[in-house]
This record gives sequence, structure tokens and C-alpha cells, in this order.
Amino acid sequence: MKQSKNFSRGLLKQGIGVLVLLTFSLVVGIGAPGVSLAAEQEGSTPSNEAALGIGSALLTVVYFPAKLVYATLGGVVGAFTYGLTGGDLETAKEVWEPSFYGTYVITPDHLKGNEPVRFFGVSAYEDEALMTEK
Repeated sequence: MKQSKNFSRGLLKQGIGVLVLLTFSLVVGIGAPGVSLAAEQEGSTPSNEAALGIGSALLTVVYFPAKLVYATLGGVVGAFTYGLTGGDLETAKEVWEPSFYGTYVITPDHLKGNEPVRFFGVSAYEDEALMTEK
């Protein structure tokens, strides 16, 4: 009895791991330029919008904790960088900006390909420069 319980727990953990990996791969793929899950249509149907909303919510459930952990670790590493460089703020910002900025919530616009998913963020100044280049 105990063996079957351990086996089912191991199988559940593997299944969750595969699901997380697939979801993360999907999120990274969505962030690639030119990739769009929803067809660009003149008019969208309510069922299409509902599916995009549900999809974005489910992806956010997996994506947000990963981004939050990355941002937290970036804050800690940036603080160490600041201290170890003798208070060099520019060097610490090189660690903080990619970890703090970026996308925290997946929206339907991300799934449509209208906005990029940025796990590694850019500062507001860099983002503005990127938007004017287009």
C-alpha cells in the first residue's frame, strides 16, 4: 500500500513538472517576435476573447511565481553587488533592472502577439527607445 502511495506521489510530481515546463516553454515562445497564438482578425468573437482571458490567467498562475522569484533573487544579488563594489549604483542597477522590470502578468494582448513577454525586463527609458525604433 505504501509503495503505491509513493509511486502515485512521484507520478504526480513528474506530471506537474512536465506541465510547468510546457507552460514555461509556451510563455517563452509567445515572447518571440512574430509569434501569435490568436489569428489577427478584424472582429473577435466573445468565445475567442473568453478563451484568451482564461489562457492568460492560467499562464499567469505559472509565470508569475517564476518571475517573482527571479525578481527577489535579483534584488538580493543586486544588493550584494552594491555592497561588494563599494556602493557603485550603476553596477547594482545592471542587476536590478533586468530582474525588477518586465512582464509579471500575462494578458490577452501578450497571447495575441500585440505585446512582448519580457521575463528579463528593460528600464522605462530603454523601453521608450525600443518603442520609437519601430
